[in-house]
Amino acid sequence: MKRFAHFITWFVFLVCSSQIMANEQGDDSRLISISLITESGNPSAGSTQDLAIIMTPKKGWHGYWINPGDAGFPNNLNWQLPDGVSVGEVQYPAPSQLVVSDIMNYIYHGEYALLAPITIDKGIAAGTSLTIRLGMSYLVCDPSSCLPEQQTIEKTFTVGEGGLDQGLQNQFNQWRQKLPKPMDAKGQFAIDHGVFKLSLPLPSSMAADDAHVYPIINNTIVNNAKQIFRHEGDVLSMQTPSGEALGDLFEGVLVLDKGISLHFSATKTDSAGLSVAMAGTTNAINQSSWMIGITAFFGAILGGLLLNIMPCVFPILSLKILSLSHQGSEKNARMGAVAYTLGAVLVCVLLGGVILGLRALGHQVGWAFQLQSPAVIAALIVLMSAIGFNLAGLFEIGTLTSGSRLQDQKGPMGDFWTGVLAAFIATPCTGPFMATALGAALILPIGVAFVIFAGLGFGMALPFLLVGFVPSLRTRLPKPGGWMVTARRILSLPMFITVLGLVWILMRQSNNDYVLSILMVTMLSTFGLWLTGLWQHSQHKGKWWPTIILTLVPLFVVLNWVSDTPAPSNKNEQTETVAFNQETLNALRAKQDVFLYFTADWCLTCKVNEKTSIDRQEVKDALKQQSVVTMVGDWTNGDSQMTAFLSEHGRSGVPLYLWYKKGVDQPRVLPQILSPSTLIDQAKN
Repeated sequence: MKRFAHFITWFVFLVCSSQIMANEQGDDSRLISISLITESGNPSAGSTQDLAIIMTPKKGWHGYWINPGDAGFPNNLNWQLPDGVSVGEVQYPAPSQLVVSDIMNYIYHGEYALLAPITIDKGIAAGTSLTIRLGMSYLVCDPSSCLPEQQTIEKTFTVGEGGLDQGLQNQFNQWRQKLPKPMDAKGQFAIDHGVFKLSLPLPSSMAADDAHVYPIINNTIVNNAKQIFRHEGDVLSMQTPSGEALGDLFEGVLVLDKGISLHFSATKTDSAGLSVAMAGTTNAINQSSWMIGITAFFGAILGGLLLNIMPCVFPILSLKILSLSHQGSEKNARMGAVAYTLGAVLVCVLLGGVILGLRALGHQVGWAFQLQSPAVIAALIVLMSAIGFNLAGLFEIGTLTSGSRLQDQKGPMGDFWTGVLAAFIATPCTGPFMATALGAALILPIGVAFVIFAGLGFGMALPFLLVGFVPSLRTRLPKPGGWMVTARRILSLPMFITVLGLVWILMRQSNNDYVLSILMVTMLSTFGLWLTGLWQHSQHKGKWWPTIILTLVPLFVVLNWVSDTPAPSNKNEQTETVAFNQETLNALRAKQDVFLYFTADWCLTCKVNEKTSIDRQEVKDALKQQSVVTMVGDWTNGDSQMTAFLSEHGRSGVPLYLWYKKGVDQPRVLPQILSPSTLIDQAKN
């Protein structure tokens, strides 16, 4: 009777207020203005991209979520689409609560955006003008009145090359960030004497002090009742009075602190089974976390060890190891090895801490996130150029290499900073052993995660550490001599190759003016280093102020005053591939096999696999013959939706190669080192 009285009250209130508002306002006065925006102004045929329905209420008014709560009604959308265009399910951001006279409403304060994937068929010719119409009826309210409105919105665009505006893409990424992220594992719920009990897997590292569950279907729980939460170990439990519309599946959105929201589903069980499952899950997770962590720790060590063969790390590591061959004492050799190890471990732990902190704040970031920033790439270009010219003999600096004084004894501080630098520049990619380890670190308890990140740094420093602590290894190293100067000159070549690779990445991430400005800074820096080298050879004492002035001042000006926004892409979309989109993936894998891979321009492993395997003509022919769709996720500039997808599959970075068989939910994870035969055999099976 109480719910019926609430309904009658709101119904009468709604009708009266609607009549009053209709008399007071003209037909053209809208309390919510609606507009449609596509992620690209000229989307390409065969592509899928998000369409944003931007809802902007007038000040003091609000719109409603997919489940409006105890009062109101949900949005009604009626699409009118041209031939060859389809729209997927509309996605809603997480809502807020509004309680009026004990009536709970799920609403949005201020402007909000609903996102829907729009797909354009391959057969539509470039230059075709398409118009999308959306008829929408909805409810808009303020604290004292409500008004149902309806309007029709149009969006016309021309099929073209699919170029993206960076500013618009950033705006879409912000809207996607507000969408609830899918929870990988299902929860369980039970009804015990009118009490709804819910159990969800949630890592203990995620704060749940201000948690709230929003049901997708109304009347499954009592909306205005208090929700009691308890977070023990990696299990979050909730109790609240049950509703009348509960079935065997409960779907909802869990909103946590700092804007984090998770979409989940829970299956029904009995109360006793739920208690056993909760206890068993907690104990199993607590017992297995450290076992998984230990396995991931050794995987991180092996992955870090393999990072030493990267062209930007190998020259530094080689010269540091050779410098140990003439250490004056065991103590000095061991101190240098420990200092190098501490530097490498410290950087990996700090990067891991930053990632965990940003993810706790709701940001979807993964390993090597720093290389998604053009400013970081620009700074690395200048730094790696300086290291290359140092190895080539233009000037001397003992912090990174021993220069012509390689036989001289060096202190541990230089070894420490060498470890710091090596660890920072060796993180563009995840490789074998390392990918799974870092993915596990992001879902395990914080203490275990930091141990795994430390293992990565330890693996990087392991060769230097072994040479420092095992005298017999040092005796096998070549004796110092003039040949070492020649070796150092040769080792400068990989550093310059690394610089070229970084310039190429920067060209993909930013515009020509920004790249040209960074090259100018690099040339000025080189001129300053040349002057430093002249003073070092003539006066035996380097003067660094020309280098500092010619490097830091122009670099500061460029980073602060030159825009790094990339120019719109003019290149044609590849007809053989489809850009990653979750809705498109779900639709495609129900009809045919899908090969999905995630890549980035700064990922060396990714580029090698693409050159040697994925882009081979025989591989393309085999995939085409078997009607396999190739879908690509480009993570070069970062993307929250891709980062969330990577996390769901236990990865924190690229590459990731997945093969979806037609009609099969779970994909097969392919090796991180591909070969043409791997893909061809997979297509034929």
